[in-house]
Amino acid sequence: MSASPEPKPAHRGVGPSLLGQLTRDRGLRFAMALAVAVAVPVAILFYFRFQSLSNLQRASTVVLQQLSESAADDLTKNVEQELKRPHLEVLLRSQYQTEPLNLPYVRTVFTDGLRKIPFVDAFYVWSTVAGAHSGQVMAVEREPDPAHPGQTRAVMRESVPEGPFILAKMRELAAHHRIIVLSQVDLDGRPTWLEFQLRFSGNDRGALSSFVGLRVDAERLRRDYFPALMRQEIKGLEVPEGFPPLVVTLLDQQNHVIFNSSDRVPNQFVVQRSFPLVFFDKEILQAVRAYEPAVTTWHIGIGYGHRSIGAITKAQTATQVGLMAALAVVLALGVFFVARAAAREVRLAELKSNFVSSVSHDLKTPLALIQMFAETLELGRLRRAERAQEYYRIINSEARKLTRLINNILDFSKTEAGLRQYKMRPVDLGDLARHVLASFESQFQQNHFHVTSDLQPAQPVWADAEAIEQAFENLLSNAMKYSPERREIEVSVGQAGPEAFLRVRDHGVGIPPRFRRKIFRKFYRVEPDDGHGPQGCGLGLAIVDHVMRAHSGSVDVESQEGQGSTFTLRVPLCDPALVAEPHPDKPMEQTLGNVTTSARA
Repeated sequence: MSASPEPKPAHRGVGPSLLGQLTRDRGLRFAMALAVAVAVPVAILFYFRFQSLSNLQRASTVVLQQLSESAADDLTKNVEQELKRPHLEVLLRSQYQTEPLNLPYVRTVFTDGLRKIPFVDAFYVWSTVAGAHSGQVMAVEREPDPAHPGQTRAVMRESVPEGPFILAKMRELAAHHRIIVLSQVDLDGRPTWLEFQLRFSGNDRGALSSFVGLRVDAERLRRDYFPALMRQEIKGLEVPEGFPPLVVTLLDQQNHVIFNSSDRVPNQFVVQRSFPLVFFDKEILQAVRAYEPAVTTWHIGIGYGHRSIGAITKAQTATQVGLMAALAVVLALGVFFVARAAAREVRLAELKSNFVSSVSHDLKTPLALIQMFAETLELGRLRRAERAQEYYRIINSEARKLTRLINNILDFSKTEAGLRQYKMRPVDLGDLARHVLASFESQFQQNHFHVTSDLQPAQPVWADAEAIEQAFENLLSNAMKYSPERREIEVSVGQAGPEAFLRVRDHGVGIPPRFRRKIFRKFYRVEPDDGHGPQGCGLGLAIVDHVMRAHSGSVDVESQEGQGSTFTLRVPLCDPALVAEPHPDKPMEQTLGNVTTSARA
């Protein structure tokens, strides 16, 4: 079979033009049409995608800014709400029970306040209309509970050591005629906040008649209460997904860090809010500024580490832009290679069509001759007997020609399929199993499989390590694929007589008895009755069976429907004489079945 010569180019010495190639080459025409059909819509798609990324960056900047401001506002509002709780829930409730002093009621309110408000250490009460307690500053204080280590309890004290100091301080501040007093003092060498609600006798506020107040340890407020409060409040914040984590920082008046939600303090804040460190509603702050002008102000900063919102959104879209650019390059290369492959396939299809036509003709010709002379001999239409020998010779000659043609076709088919060569060497099945199980570890974890292994020592086997690994991997893959409920796999390696075995047991759906002889056929898969079984091509067990037969071994299966299956690979042990390392220049060859294998140590 000879190919007809291609037509000569029209322009000698220059080579065929592109137009001429398009005219003659169907493969090239198809490749260019495919490239254009793919490139144009992809280019349009990428254009609009880049436009959407630009719009997304602008929208993300606005949204992230709004979310940051909302988070800062919510945090500041919640902190202020917590700080004014002692005034709203305790002092205002108890001040009208001081003239005359209703000590049981006040004690109950103070005790409940200490239980609900963790940053207050004590509540005070004093009244000129207090009966037997008149003139004494009494308190309900927080102290450690000896019966419950780590907890505190509220204790009523009818006289406190700091009472005279507090009473003198309040009478001094009463001269300003203010009903709320806030002051920071030192008690026993510790910085302490004191806040009192004052009452006066007469409408002119001439004389102090009673007061209720509270005490807050400033150091414990900084060290314990505020960090715990901020951690609790952060849990309720609306944090945008797909962006760096929100970093919340609490700073005191001197910009010392009280709390930071990240390991590193940001060097810039997207949003910053301030609040006065007072234990009442900040709307009445003017009531105390007359004699407490230096009100302490703390700050809450919201940020995203060391980056601004613009940099964050740009980085987010930059990643996608980079991916899109990379995807564009990959698609361009893919279109190129697909188009080239498509052109080759078109050419190959033409060659196959011509090949089939030629083969059909070459087959028909000797068959027609054989049939014609055979019929002539059968019907006895010979005019001369000596012609029979010639007819026999022609029939034999055409038969040999037909045999050669068929052999050529079979040889071509084998060449297309390829013959696998096994590189044989001593292999430790235990080490091989460990290697494969390690490579499957991520799949086991992802699919929630529990795998147990019992790898007993065994003599090496004479095998191709890659082929045995492939067989073992196919068994593991099938065990995972057909174990939807009880996800447990057991792997064992050992030695039984002249063979080493590698066993995989699952607890999956099992194999019905009628299918056990068919599962090793190519493309055969056991389908459930509903037709919704696991996906696959049906070659895994066929490959396992081929590998085992090529190694003079076997694969056994034991299964109970609904309880699982056990597959066992059996490989003959290696000859001890082959375990010794051969000379590197002398390859070892061995024929396994009908496959010639070779290995070089």
